[in-house]
Amino acid sequence: MIVKKERVDMSQKLYNQLIAGHQGLGAGTMRDVILPAILGKETDEMLYWIGKDLARVYPVATAEDLVYLTNQLGFGRLALRKKSNTSQVWRLSGVIVKERIQRDEEETSFGLECGFLAQEVEFQLGTVAEAKIFDRHRDYVDILIQNDPQSSADNERSEMVTFITVDRPDEKEDAPKKETRHSLLKRRKKDKNKFKISSRR
Repeated sequence: MIVKKERVDMSQKLYNQLIAGHQGLGAGTMRDVILPAILGKETDEMLYWIGKDLARVYPVATAEDLVYLTNQLGFGRLALRKKSNTSQVWRLSGVIVKERIQRDEEETSFGLECGFLAQEVEFQLGTVAEAKIFDRHRDYVDILIQNDPQSSADNERSEMVTFITVDRPDEKEDAPKKETRHSLLKRRKKDKNKFKISSRR
């Protein structure tokens, strides 16, 4: 079996990039090799609908939860840049996004993320929402979500949605630690010593 040298070089380059990248070989291969091979020319459009279905599996109630969930799904770092009654601009960035763009440049599809964000915003606002890439850079993409406040999302899925509770590890770290009996006694002793020193002066 003869395999062209260019193809071997491309495969080796892709392998090296994915194995060294933050996305990982398995996730990167599934996302940027297998799905485009199956979906062909319809990749972007089909990924958009898959993204909407994914949002139906993990619906979240707030923009803050959406930021956490997007990161947990490995899509990248999400930040709301602009917001009005009829539109929102979200920036998707981070090392995974940067690596994906550098690997495939203009060919990199963000259809999955667009569909996911569109459906999440639709759930949160209760109006029909659509998303598309608004601006593409070397290390981030801006996604524009447009909604019509007059057109309510009247399908059964929107009406019956039950939002999930997103796990936020940083909230656990920020929560005040409950003091044990030992630490309270230690603090009281320390405070008593401070009082003795200051009263001597």
